[in-house]
Amino acid sequence: MKNKITTIAFDADDTLKSDILPVLELGGFGVHIPYHVTWTHEQHEINLEHERFIALQRMDEILTHLS
Repeated sequence: MKNKITTIAFDADDTLKSDILPVLELGGFGVHIPYHVTWTHEQHEINLEHERFIALQRMDEILTHLS
């Protein structure tokens, strides 16, 4: 079963540390879409597994997760 985002309170971003993790901590949904250039302090080796987290490769992939 795919994760479905059922609220408009989510963050789709390319930085886990500064943007996605805080949203998850507040009870929101996080969508990570990597970008080919990332600030050094944002680089991570995190294998994040969370019920309100989705990792995608392209922004258009988010459409299959919205309901």
